[in-house]
Amino acid sequence: MKRFSSTFYTLFEILMNLAIWNTIWLVHTIIGLGIFGWAPATAALFSVLRQEKLHQRDVPKWRTFFTSYKREFVKANIIGFLVVGGGGAILFSFNTLLYMGFGLRLLFGTLLVILFIMYLLTSIYIFPVLVHYNTSLMKHIRFALMIGLAYLPHSLLIGVTIVLIGVIYQTFPGLIMFYLMSFPVAVILPIVLHVFKSIEEKEVVPERM
Repeated sequence: MKRFSSTFYTLFEILMNLAIWNTIWLVHTIIGLGIFGWAPATAALFSVLRQEKLHQRDVPKWRTFFTSYKREFVKANIIGFLVVGGGGAILFSFNTLLYMGFGLRLLFGTLLVILFIMYLLTSIYIFPVLVHYNTSLMKHIRFALMIGLAYLPHSLLIGVTIVLIGVIYQTFPGLIMFYLMSFPVAVILPIVLHVFKSIEEKEVVPERM
């Protein structure tokens, strides 16, 4: 019973902590009027949960989050617009395939599928790379794509995890209010940090934050 109580208390503490982080993420997203807030808030969430994971301790929540939010505001927004704009452009391009002949549809369809896979791989790692390494914006994007291609099994695991979380949210929509962004970030972050650790043990990488 003592072990069960301890496990239950730890789980409750984790869930409460994630609910608090999600609330902070939502507040900062609203501060940025949504369109200018979601990307830096997401980068800040990755940053603070990364600190907790690496240092195995709680960090001052509001102050730490807002500091990261301000530091990454411009760069994260550029990345956010690139992610949204790139996804929209690819989806629009897929729609244009309907008006092409079979040969062109096959050729450009294959190229678009390859481009879409590269886009997904970059999107998976771009925010973790942003908060983990201190380098230029273009190198962030290039490094995110390189990691996605070099560690395909991990990328697939992250993709499957995100899909499963989406299914959970669809089944239990009430969870979205408390864990919309914090739960996915908390689940995929250990996988990403494991990838980063493997890279740093074998290769020369950009300077860490």
